[in-house]
Amino acid sequence: MDGSDRIEFTNVEVLARNPHVLVCRVAGKLVSIPPEKLLPGTTIRQQGDVGTLVLTREVAEAFDLV
Repeated sequence: MDGSDRIEFTNVEVLARNPHVLVCRVAGKLVSIPPEKLLPGTTIRQQGDVGTLVLTREVAEAFDLV
Protein backbone atom coordinates (compact mmCIF):
# COMPACT_ATOMS: atom_id res chain seq x y z
CA MET A 1 0.00 0.00 0.00
CA ASP A 2 1.63 3.23 -1.14
CA GLY A 3 -0.41 5.57 1.04
CA SER A 4 -2.81 6.76 -1.64
CA ASP A 5 -5.30 4.12 -0.50
CA ARG A 6 -5.19 5.32 3.13
CA ILE A 7 -7.46 7.93 4.66
CA GLU A 8 -6.74 9.51 8.03
CA PHE A 9 -9.45 10.91 10.28
CA THR A 10 -8.54 13.07 13.28
CA ASN A 11 -10.47 13.86 16.46
CA VAL A 12 -12.20 10.46 16.39
CA GLU A 13 -13.85 9.45 19.67
CA VAL A 14 -14.35 5.83 20.74
CA LEU A 15 -17.75 5.62 22.42
CA ALA A 16 -17.74 1.86 23.06
CA ARG A 17 -15.70 -1.23 22.32
CA ASN A 18 -16.32 -4.94 22.34
CA PRO A 19 -14.24 -7.77 20.82
CA HIS A 20 -15.94 -7.28 17.45
CA VAL A 21 -16.20 -3.51 16.89
CA LEU A 22 -15.22 -0.06 18.02
CA VAL A 23 -18.17 2.31 18.03
CA CYS A 24 -16.73 5.66 17.01
CA ARG A 25 -17.82 9.18 16.23
CA VAL A 26 -16.09 10.10 12.97
CA ALA A 27 -16.82 13.44 11.33
CA GLY A 28 -20.17 13.63 13.12
CA LYS A 29 -21.21 10.08 12.17
CA LEU A 30 -21.47 7.02 14.37
CA VAL A 31 -19.79 3.97 12.88
CA SER A 32 -18.98 0.47 14.14
CA ILE A 33 -15.55 -0.50 12.87
CA PRO A 34 -14.04 -3.96 13.25
CA PRO A 35 -10.59 -3.67 14.90
CA GLU A 36 -8.97 -5.67 12.09
CA LYS A 37 -9.80 -2.80 9.67
CA LEU A 38 -7.63 -0.30 11.59
CA LEU A 39 -4.38 0.52 9.80
CA PRO A 40 -1.01 1.48 11.28
CA GLY A 41 -1.09 5.08 12.45
CA THR A 42 -4.42 4.62 14.24
CA THR A 43 -4.12 5.90 17.82
CA ILE A 44 -7.55 4.93 19.15
CA ARG A 45 -8.00 1.53 20.78
CA GLN A 46 -10.48 1.64 23.66
CA GLN A 47 -13.55 3.42 24.99
CA GLY A 48 -12.79 7.03 25.86
CA ASP A 49 -9.90 7.40 23.43
CA VAL A 50 -9.85 10.44 21.15
CA GLY A 51 -7.35 10.42 18.34
CA THR A 52 -6.53 9.33 14.82
CA LEU A 53 -8.24 6.65 12.76
CA VAL A 54 -6.59 5.34 9.61
CA LEU A 55 -8.59 3.23 7.15
CA THR A 56 -8.29 2.11 3.55
CA ARG A 57 -10.31 4.18 1.11
CA GLU A 58 -12.47 1.11 0.43
CA VAL A 59 -13.41 0.72 4.11
CA ALA A 60 -13.99 4.47 4.54
CA GLU A 61 -16.31 4.45 1.52
CA ALA A 62 -18.18 1.40 2.86
CA PHE A 63 -18.87 3.36 6.08
CA ASP A 64 -19.87 6.44 4.02
CA LEU A 65 -17.08 8.52 5.55
CA VAL A 66 -15.80 9.90 2.23
